[in-house]
Amino acid sequence: MNNEWDCIIVGGGAAGLSAALVLGRARRRTLVLDDGEQSNLVAHGIGGLLGHDGRPPAQLYEAGRAELAQYPSVSFRAARVIEAKPDGDGFLVEMADGSRDHARRVLLATGMQYRPPQVAGLESLWGGSAFHCPFCHGWEVRDQPLAVLADGDRAVHMALMLKSWTDDIVVLTNGAALQDDLLAAAGITVDHRVVSEFHAEGGELTEVRFTEGAPLPRRGVLVAAVLHQRSHLAAHLGVTFAPANPVAADAIVVDQFQRTTVPGVFAAGDVSVQMPQVAAAVASGSLAAAAVVQSLLADDVGLPVPAWPAPDVQQHWNEHYGQRDRVWSGRVNLRLSEVAEPLTPGRALDLGCGEGGDAIWLASRGWSVVATDVSQVALQRAAADAGELLSHIDFQHHDLEVSFPEGDFDLVSAQFLHSKIPLDRARVLKRAAAAVAPGGLLVIVDHGEAPPWSNHRHVEFPSAQEVVDSLDLDDGWERVQVGPVAREATGPDGQPGHLIDNVMVLRRT
Repeated sequence: MNNEWDCIIVGGGAAGLSAALVLGRARRRTLVLDDGEQSNLVAHGIGGLLGHDGRPPAQLYEAGRAELAQYPSVSFRAARVIEAKPDGDGFLVEMADGSRDHARRVLLATGMQYRPPQVAGLESLWGGSAFHCPFCHGWEVRDQPLAVLADGDRAVHMALMLKSWTDDIVVLTNGAALQDDLLAAAGITVDHRVVSEFHAEGGELTEVRFTEGAPLPRRGVLVAAVLHQRSHLAAHLGVTFAPANPVAADAIVVDQFQRTTVPGVFAAGDVSVQMPQVAAAVASGSLAAAAVVQSLLADDVGLPVPAWPAPDVQQHWNEHYGQRDRVWSGRVNLRLSEVAEPLTPGRALDLGCGEGGDAIWLASRGWSVVATDVSQVALQRAAADAGELLSHIDFQHHDLEVSFPEGDFDLVSAQFLHSKIPLDRARVLKRAAAAVAPGGLLVIVDHGEAPPWSNHRHVEFPSAQEVVDSLDLDDGWERVQVGPVAREATGPDGQPGHLIDNVMVLRRT
């Protein structure tokens, strides 16, 4: 078997099959790998797809595979992909059965996992009486009494959108407070009670039940479901994810040609969601495939194409910190406090200071601190939080791959200096080591493994020893502590978790 492909498409849903059709018609050797777990398979039908309106999703995918069979350059294989990584001028893709294939390009069309609120009865109604998109399912429940399960601004937006299909709408905040004049003006009721069950008869919603009070008769519910990556491949390949928003927790960033920030890797469909519906997925798959063909021709015959998009580091981190009023807890990192607490205060450098928790803690203990970050949003927030300690902290804006603070320091700290976008950590950490004054400490704390609430749960982080080895230190260093340490922690939304930190404490002798 020839395992060399022009493009491997991971995912055989609407986006993946659409892309394969375009690639097949362009006579490009294409392999579609699919595990058969499309999120919309539970839906009664596809709404709003020209030529297939109301058709069950499984029938659409079967018809799509049949169409691909007439193109000899396209192969379809039922398989689960467990790894994809750069390999020479292309990519190596490995399946769960141990087989491997090589491709010049990879197109991620793995779809997303919809995570609606955990309320009794909702899961069995999903794709029918309970739905996430009024354009896909609103027609089937038109003029019926409907509910919207959401809170905040998203509840207002979703409820007002639903007015195109019915005038009988009740917003269910499930215990959250919500006041909005737009809803009242539109004749939309808000029910703040905690929902206990979506009760169904014959597979259809009949009423919403609450922890207290009378039930609410309803025939359908529009649900604010958050989309999450279903596959870890995007994280393994190192693509950039967009900051979390109310619709998607970790959508892949793509440009107008469906190109990710990793050269040679494309993404289409819900993974890079703009509008999570089948018609949009078909369109994005077609566009991605056309871009794949052109990128291959650029390599083969010099076809002029736009330069591959480079990630905007500052924009990414400004958006990351701008997504909420407070991203981190404001407390000092535990490992840094353990190391620095007994030290005599001197001059400290905090690399990737974020919202300033470590820098402020060090300053409160008498240290003179230079704190750097690439995000102006984070630095402004940190400076505001510092208060009277600001006179002891010099917050500096640096992209550490481009510029670095001047001077020598008694303590240089790099706490969880990981990045979702490409970062030459070894180069940055070598510069950090060079900034340590004689007798001073370099303190590096990394994730030993991804936190359980992270989007990168399947990413393998380097060991503490591997990080130290990458620094190429001379004999003038003492290894005070190098290894993993366990701790219990709480995630950004209150989730408990068991974490492993890789701790490296090195003294310059």
